[in-house]
Amino acid sequence: MDTLKIFLIIPPGLEDLALQEISLKLPPLQNMTSIKGGIEGEADIEWIEAAHLILKIPTRILLRITEFKVRDFPKLYQKFLNFKWTKYLSHPEPEWQITCTKSRLNHTGRMEETIQKALKEALIKQPLNEDWKKRNFSPQTFYIRLHDDTLTLSLDLTGEPLYKRGLQKIKGEAPIRENFAASFAMEIFKDIKSPVTLIDPMCGSGTLLTEALTFHQALHLRPFAFETAPFYKGRNLKKNKPESHLKIIPEALPIKEAIGFDLNAELILKVESELRDEFPIKLHAMDSLSKKITSDAETIMLCNPPYGERIKIEGQRGSFLREAWTKFLSIDKPKRFGWVLPSDMDDLFKTPNGYNLLTKRPFKNGGMAVTFWIWERQL
Repeated sequence: MDTLKIFLIIPPGLEDLALQEISLKLPPLQNMTSIKGGIEGEADIEWIEAAHLILKIPTRILLRITEFKVRDFPKLYQKFLNFKWTKYLSHPEPEWQITCTKSRLNHTGRMEETIQKALKEALIKQPLNEDWKKRNFSPQTFYIRLHDDTLTLSLDLTGEPLYKRGLQKIKGEAPIRENFAASFAMEIFKDIKSPVTLIDPMCGSGTLLTEALTFHQALHLRPFAFETAPFYKGRNLKKNKPESHLKIIPEALPIKEAIGFDLNAELILKVESELRDEFPIKLHAMDSLSKKITSDAETIMLCNPPYGERIKIEGQRGSFLREAWTKFLSIDKPKRFGWVLPSDMDDLFKTPNGYNLLTKRPFKNGGMAVTFWIWERQL
């Protein structure tokens, strides 16, 4: 299996940042193409290993296995009956994610029944080895996409989504998803060369801070699904990958100090206890609106404020967020200020005096339309 066709699932709206991250950290994919919601291309197994360890924006990576035309259930059954399952399957009872659009076959339930029946019959002639029992493998997930009568079969190589780093278990009431946080950190630090102080004035469990600090760090604090696949047998995924597997080993983002503020003193204590000495983060249980929190002109401020949805805020959400926005930019005056807001509030926040707008990026966060903004202080 020298070259494999793969598809990286990317949160819609972040595809360009995912391409930039690949360019920064890894050799380019062969025949790489970006589409809405993902990036496809071809890579060897070493690239796939390194991608799982170092890329922070993708949600998961799929292996494209096969593609064929199918318009009836008998052919669907025959295709899966004759498929070479022992090359990919590590557990006899996989899970299926099936979607159908513009195709004669559109009953996903019946499709799954047909495929499971074919697989059960196929495994009589192609029995799996007993590794899955001895080593307690989890069932794999296969993705089936049927569009215009063309079926694409893919294997999930990742398992739990990549944003579940295995890094932090303590979470606040409305945490930002880790791959969004990594995207924001990469974007706000673009072209920043000199060390700066990073501040999150409403940090919750500190996800924005930890993602910025670990953006260039290879993480393997959890297993990945491809590690149990038959084609990976005999290999051993290690956290510290040889340099030859990466385009470069980048230095960390230029952060000389990371500081977080939050009103939830209990949460701050829990996060401090969990992180201990793992990260150079200073956390303060205080209201960041009560006084100036910057002591350095070379400060980047990154924030995911409460919207009044899952975390309640006093008064009208527009008034609260306007107060915070005004205070941060007129009193704290960071070098760059980035935050996320519901897109229905875009008109409330125009470019403030003394700042230039660098980024206005719309995307979906948990189904909600939001916008990521970055302003930069004028020289």
